[in-house]
Amino acid sequence: MINPRKLVYVTAGILAFLIVIFLAQYYGLFQSISYMFGDLGTANTLAIVNGVATAMLAIVATMNGIEAKKVRSELVKPRLALEPTYYEYDTKTGEIIGFNCLNLVNGGIVARDVEIDFSCKGKTSFLYASSIGTNDRIQIWSGQSSELGGDITVAVKYKNMYNKSLHEVLSINIDSVNAAKRKFAPVYSTYKA
Repeated sequence: MINPRKLVYVTAGILAFLIVIFLAQYYGLFQSISYMFGDLGTANTLAIVNGVATAMLAIVATMNGIEAKKVRSELVKPRLALEPTYYEYDTKTGEIIGFNCLNLVNGGIVARDVEIDFSCKGKTSFLYASSIGTNDRIQIWSGQSSELGGDITVAVKYKNMYNKSLHEVLSINIDSVNAAKRKFAPVYSTYKA
């Protein structure tokens, strides 16, 4: 996805370039340049073409480097998610009606210096973990599902392996799940410690 600010700069640059070309053509600058360099010869013309091609190659290589940096920063980002466990079942229908434990799971690179703000029913618990490794889980809540209320919000501040501070907000809206008449689906982990 293109950054809107960069798109404005690129558009302004192209527009300025077109205006300069138009003004140069209007005032006859190209005609005087062609008279000035009219007898360059084949070797000098090829040298100019080679110089322009080299400059374009340098621009493309720079853009490639910028994109590679973006990809690298995405690869070292932890992938956090909420994982409900220990489900409560309805004794009559056998369906899952809630859960008794909520974990914060990392499926990406190590998250360090993790600050967790767990909020439900207007109450907030402030938790801390020095790190969450790949496929690690932190139990952030345990109790009866009726204690959760209708909306769970978990705000997580952490640092990636390059010590860059990141922030994520994860949530589960139990009221909207119930209003849509959806059922909780159990998640089974294939990870073995």
